Amino acid sequence: MENMMQGNKIRRVAATRMNERSSRSHTIFRIILESKDANQKDGPVHISYLNLMDLAGSERVSLTKAAGERLKEGANINKSLSVLGNVIRQLSEGKEFISYRDSKLTRLLSQALGGNAKSLIIGNQECTNSDVYGSVVKPLVDSFMEGFNATIFAYGQTSSGKTHTILGNKTDPGLFQLVSNQLFQHVADQVDKRYLIRCSYIEIYNEKINDLLDKSNQGLTIREDIKGNVLLDAREAVVDNVDKVMENMMQGNKIRRVAATRMNERSSRSHTIFRIILESKDANQKDGPVHISYLNLMDLAGSERVSLTKAAGERLKEGANINKSLSVLGNVIRQLSEGKEFISYRDSKLTRLLSQALGGNAKSLIIGNECTNSDVYGSVVKPLVDSFTGGFNATIFAYGQTSSGKTHTILGNKTDPGLFPISIQSHVADQVDKRYLIRCSYIEIYNEKINDLLDKSNQGLTMRRYQRKCAA
Repeated sequence: MENMMQGNKIRRVAATRMNERSSRSHTIFRIILESKDANQKDGPVHISYLNLMDLAGSERVSLTKAAGERLKEGANINKSLSVLGNVIRQLSEGKEFISYRDSKLTRLLSQALGGNAKSLIIGNQECTNSDVYGSVVKPLVDSFMEGFNATIFAYGQTSSGKTHTILGNKTDPGLFQLVSNQLFQHVADQVDKRYLIRCSYIEIYNEKINDLLDKSNQGLTIREDIKGNVLLDAREAVVDNVDKVMENMMQGNKIRRVAATRMNERSSRSHTIFRIILESKDANQKDGPVHISYLNLMDLAGSERVSLTKAAGERLKEGANINKSLSVLGNVIRQLSEGKEFISYRDSKLTRLLSQALGGNAKSLIIGNECTNSDVYGSVVKPLVDSFTGGFNATIFAYGQTSSGKTHTILGNKTDPGLFPISIQSHVADQVDKRYLIRCSYIEIYNEKINDLLDKSNQGLTMRRYQRKCAA
């Protein structure tokens, strides 16, 4: 923390029309972890890198009214973010050539993005749904189409924009629309395969499961087959284009439970699961195997504080059930990330329904809307840090437009600590058979120049000098 605070004193910030203290540079706080077996004097040394990136906000001149030096800074910021987006897209598409050299930012991150590396992009509130989709959702949908079960959660307090993330609007399509577009484009491109796509839509309201595609099919019972698979007799509609998916979604939303609260005029009073079931088989094998995968799009009802909502009666009961199920979900995710033998799926209807989607052959993504940094850390960052201590290179990006709260996500404050003070102390203390050396560096990229934030005299670093510094 001392090194981070020292570096922030000389980081480039300036007042703009959008933000009183706008970041004018990208920063990389790098933690370098060296480990070796305590019992082997001359044994191999394993090195991994964790990069915490606070990306300067993308800017629109029409909003910032920038001129002179501010205009130049904004142009360099936008260019480097555009290159970063291209690199991430090229990696996700498996391209042979990756344009790392188009900016200093991507050159510095080449080893952190490709190869033995894991990345996480945390979008802040000014990101569009398309920004979020392209950066973190699309790779998950790719995995779903390859046969993995996948779940996407929209999570946060009531009135924080979760439903907008899922549903969107005409100018900013939500995840429903974007997932459907990608899915049917994939199906159209695969001429050697045959597909059947179905969807279901249910809500969990006061621990009761209701079918949103069949108003008469309420109070559903969860069953399990002999193999332990969770079964639910919800209506499944066959869909063969994007319009039919959206039609089913709109039909379900007409009967979803919403109500006015002190925090939100149309507060979701239930969790919803829109499930897409993808069946595929080889077009040339008449009796070949059928592969089935599930994609769950979850709009979780917002966690509530009675002190803010002033709820009473039915609203209070709803809020209590919402909070309880979210607490159980948090416990299950924590148990899975810690590798526990017993996972408490049965403590709520929500986690019972998601048992196959969270464990085993499954991938999950939680998109936080106005969550605390601790919420974000526990749900999506901690597994990445676990990978780092296990030997993977890892990068965490805070991303969004100017004045969108990125710097708060990284630095935090007294009541909501940021992601910078990530502690690996407990991990190091637990590993008695290993020896560790932990170092850190802190640099900024300002107008395509690399400056050392831990040494004010060490500015305008070349790539080679920076790499030597990290290796020293």
